[in-house]
Amino acid sequence: MTAAAVAVACARPEPPPPPLVAEVSGTLEAAVSAPVRVVRDAWGIPHIYAQSADDLFFAQGFVQAQDRLFQLDLWRRSVQGRLAEVLGPNFAERDSSTRRMQYRGDPDAEWASYGTDTRAIASAFVRGINAWVARARERPPEEFVVAGWRPENWSPADLLNRTDAFVDSGDAIAEIARAGLSPVVADALRRVGTPPFFAGFAVPPGTRLDHPSRRYFVHLQAPGWNVIGATAPWLPGVSIGHNDRVAWQSQPVTVDTQDVYAEKGAPVTAVFNDSLTIRGRKEAFDFTHEFTRHGVIVASDAAHDLVYAVRWSGFEAGGAAELAALALDRAQSWPEFRQALARWKMPARRFDYQDVDGNRGFQVAALVPVRRGTEWVGWRTLDELPHGFTPAARRGRPSSRSQDPPRGADAAAPVVFAHPLGITDALRRRFQVGPLTPAGDARPFRVTFDAADWDRSSGMNAPGQSGSPASRHFADLAQGWARGEAVTLAFSDAAVQAQAESTLMLVPLRSRP
Repeated sequence: MTAAAVAVACARPEPPPPPLVAEVSGTLEAAVSAPVRVVRDAWGIPHIYAQSADDLFFAQGFVQAQDRLFQLDLWRRSVQGRLAEVLGPNFAERDSSTRRMQYRGDPDAEWASYGTDTRAIASAFVRGINAWVARARERPPEEFVVAGWRPENWSPADLLNRTDAFVDSGDAIAEIARAGLSPVVADALRRVGTPPFFAGFAVPPGTRLDHPSRRYFVHLQAPGWNVIGATAPWLPGVSIGHNDRVAWQSQPVTVDTQDVYAEKGAPVTAVFNDSLTIRGRKEAFDFTHEFTRHGVIVASDAAHDLVYAVRWSGFEAGGAAELAALALDRAQSWPEFRQALARWKMPARRFDYQDVDGNRGFQVAALVPVRRGTEWVGWRTLDELPHGFTPAARRGRPSSRSQDPPRGADAAAPVVFAHPLGITDALRRRFQVGPLTPAGDARPFRVTFDAADWDRSSGMNAPGQSGSPASRHFADLAQGWARGEAVTLAFSDAAVQAQAESTLMLVPLRSRP
């Protein structure tokens, strides 16, 4: 080879490293105080064993980021009103509407509302996410390569977002229709939290299910903790599941937590400045959020000197969706379970309870205002909301409910698990699952808990635990879902080991010379 050829060869840039994939076996150094064992079973469900709560939730954040980092990143951008940063000006109005519906009160009161240790748990969980983000920024996973951006670090405050809870509390739109108010107001509220999409996405309406699933199965065990079930991938703990004594499930209920006020000449009582970064534009878009004494202004009618303000229970401390589930995870009896539910403000849910002694109960939980005319004068207690308790008559009868009904799925029609990155034929082949025609229960997420033998509990979380097409658990549950099958939710150590597929050890960082 000539000297010139050598010089040219040396000048060529090195090829980028291969996309990062989850490391599910072996040993990794991490910011834990003692070794943590993560056993993934045959369906990709992680069973996490730690020696402290701090290490447990660090590991949960790390593992959920391993499996769902792109979903976590896209969710955070969506609920924070930051989609225009990466998807362009079409999302600017949507983002500004989404940013209106956030908590603006005392952060200390907010954290205390969920429990005395929730801030510490959230901090550990986010540190775990960020440990995987550090690796992903050096070697972006495949989804980020396709999307064209890199993940960012998280903070505990990211878990306090209100968008999911607001979208699940849509009674204000119904009130607008009943009162004959301007449709502009309803349009402003509908823009809050609308799902992200990429140009070219096309799946026929009525046949689309989310991929990845909005649920994630996980088993958490440490001193004071032994709980298995489903969580939102971006949250710590378990929101639907069981511990060694009690099991619970939930379903949406309709309660009135929102009011819309048409106010003439109402003074503005607070103003917050905000700014949107928009992809493709050099300058940021600056705007303000304005409030009357009743709530945030979402629309105005200058010709009639009217503003439309929304008041919502979720603007109070404790209104982040499902974060209060951390209190449920440790309840050991019906009284303790109800005490924990007092912390659950949003979204409104009916909880169904059972325990190993054969007791059953139900409780509606939400922050529901007491109204005097059009004004709010207090909050309903749990005793004032629907509830009931049936003492043990027979043991261990399983029950089955799903918090997340299928989104537009028709059990008689072929269904596609549609990924937001499925925007070309090639990417649909890579990221999309289906079409599949369900022969039985069309719910992509469901669980059944058996209080007589927790190891006989089962569930489904189609199409798979992982959000990465490089993982064997990206779509391995889809065919079983179509056949109406379920997978075992192993709980005892013996059952977990019998189904173990891989083991990852997280060990403390070694001191560097």
